[in-house]
Amino acid sequence: MSNSLKASTTGLGIVDKARKRLGWTKTSTARWWQDAHTSRATLRRFWQGDRIQQEIFIAICQAVGINDWQSIAEIPNADFEETSTQYLDWDEAPDVESFYGRNQELTQLEEWILAHRCKLIIITGIAGIGKTSLALALADRIQLKFDGLIWKTLHFTPSLVSLLDGLLHTFKQTPVDDIPSDTAKLIHHLQQRRCLLILDGLDKSEKHYHQFIQQLSHAHHQSCIILTSREQPNIIDSNTKTVRSLTLTALPKDDAVKLLQARGFTGKEIGLLPLIQLYRGNPLALKLVTPLIQSVFGGNIAAFLSQNTIVIGDGLRPTGGHRLRVIFKQQFEQLSDLEQNILYWLAIWQQPISFSRLQTHLLISLDPATILDAIVSLERRSLLEKWICSDAPAFTLQPLVMKIVTDELVESGTQEIIQVMQSHDIADFKILRTHWLLRPGSDDIVGDRILHQLQEKLWQIYGGNLVQNLQQILLLLNNKSPLAIGYIASNITTIINRLG
Repeated sequence: MSNSLKASTTGLGIVDKARKRLGWTKTSTARWWQDAHTSRATLRRFWQGDRIQQEIFIAICQAVGINDWQSIAEIPNADFEETSTQYLDWDEAPDVESFYGRNQELTQLEEWILAHRCKLIIITGIAGIGKTSLALALADRIQLKFDGLIWKTLHFTPSLVSLLDGLLHTFKQTPVDDIPSDTAKLIHHLQQRRCLLILDGLDKSEKHYHQFIQQLSHAHHQSCIILTSREQPNIIDSNTKTVRSLTLTALPKDDAVKLLQARGFTGKEIGLLPLIQLYRGNPLALKLVTPLIQSVFGGNIAAFLSQNTIVIGDGLRPTGGHRLRVIFKQQFEQLSDLEQNILYWLAIWQQPISFSRLQTHLLISLDPATILDAIVSLERRSLLEKWICSDAPAFTLQPLVMKIVTDELVESGTQEIIQVMQSHDIADFKILRTHWLLRPGSDDIVGDRILHQLQEKLWQIYGGNLVQNLQQILLLLNNKSPLAIGYIASNITTIINRLG
């Protein structure tokens, strides 16, 4: 094909440096192939070293600022026979706007896969921390080391039968009808060829899925499975030589600064650090809040921070902000009652609290081992932050989790009061019975914030009749046992006193 070009090895290195300066991934940044007026599939062929049309080749180079496209191209060899990945299924892989940093993590993952020949790698971390983007960047780097690559998205948890059917369909060129089990058929293909299989977003505790993952990790094959999840599957041993686990934490400060600068913030690095710390270096959260800071506060980060609040960005980015909130809410609903109660108490405290102090506020005394199990479970789900205070561990919530749990606490408290006013039955109190919404020993504005939010919501509903209605609730507590009353009287009385 005289009107086609392919990139040389040296040329690909030059393009690689250019795209890194822009924060773009190799094949998952939509803007790249859109600016080049081509498709993601063609961009992938460019990186694989395949020949593509000359005008598209030039456009791909120019999109990352390289006008000297001749320095990127390789003169075709008539005797060279093109080879490409035999099985390639990226159809379910998402596009990413930008990708910054994570070089240490990428190097570690690449070593586990290529040098240690790991069969299963689990990437975990809180929502929005960049698990999917990291998996995409990794696949970009190492895809040519494999005979095939398949990306499957599991956020909506398709049935295991559906997932297996889709995977086997990718290998349809070589049917294995003599093997009875679909899982066994898949393992057979993973044995025959070295494949990279990415299962993105296994976030629900589905027993059949976990058994399937265990089978893949124990079976003898030459492929590698990358699993991303908000929580560490507790049935998988990630300490063996062929199974590894990586928990993503905050984006390094230098990379988070680059992310903000790329989104229009031109201030000095030191002025960006408080915003990065507030959102604990969560890339998605930073991307969601920046439009609000630019629109409402004119790009003044200090003015936004003076509001002393966490914003997820729902107003200006309804899709992203709403999805992030829904993810946290779904994760919260999967927790046990004790795990939810612990999150509520940590939201009330808003500061790191020791294990012994947490125990004293639980309405019903529990075996310390039971509480510790719940804390370990919350840590495994990346919902807690652990601090070391006076040589003893203390626990608090990730800021985004703090915001969403606080909102849930206020909404649930409001609905409970509405229900009791209608039913005249204090059995409808759940959270307001088991939690005192005023931070113990605190009368400052921060410690009073949750009760203030609850009071404001109730005032919008009942107006001037609020105090009278709350006093009627107090009458319902007469002749009730202390256990039945719990913190109800404390919460209601505090609101009444605040109203004068």
